[in-house]
Amino acid sequence: MSTTASAAASILDILTREEAHCELLHRTLEQERSALRRLSVTEFPALNEQRISNLMQLQSLEAERASLVNRLADAWGLPRTTVTLQTIIDRLDQLEKREVERCHERLAEKVRTVRQDTAMNALLVSGIQTLCRNAMHLSMKVLPEQGLYSSSGTSQRVGTGGIIMRQRG
Repeated sequence: MSTTASAAASILDILTREEAHCELLHRTLEQERSALRRLSVTEFPALNEQRISNLMQLQSLEAERASLVNRLADAWGLPRTTVTLQTIIDRLDQLEKREVERCHERLAEKVRTVRQDTAMNALLVSGIQTLCRNAMHLSMKVLPEQGLYSSSGTSQRVGTGGIIMRQRG
């Protein structure tokens, strides 16, 4: 088997696995968004573990891909700093090149989807945080003064975590 044919098979293998892990990450982010919308806090630890696992697998595959690029640069007698995944794809036979490029395009699309999912979830989290801050602030303003006192004896409102505490002293 030639170096380019072996390169094509290796690249396809890595890209296909990256694509699968991106799809798993996409599903995890969708589940997270659903849990955020329902404010189902109990689901977050498992989803977080799943997301971390997917990201670690993607990081491992990225390292594997970088190692493949370096091995091929060495096999072709090229400086490692000049060889990229695209350089390798450009050296493939036309049929192999098309197949690898299609796989690479699918992966790029999945990565864009994951980025959009992440941005949507971040927006939801930000909205929930703002809602909670506003609710805590409003709860302190809405309640009438109820004989709350500071340590110096002056009347005041005291709020901790959105809960009004009555203090006598």
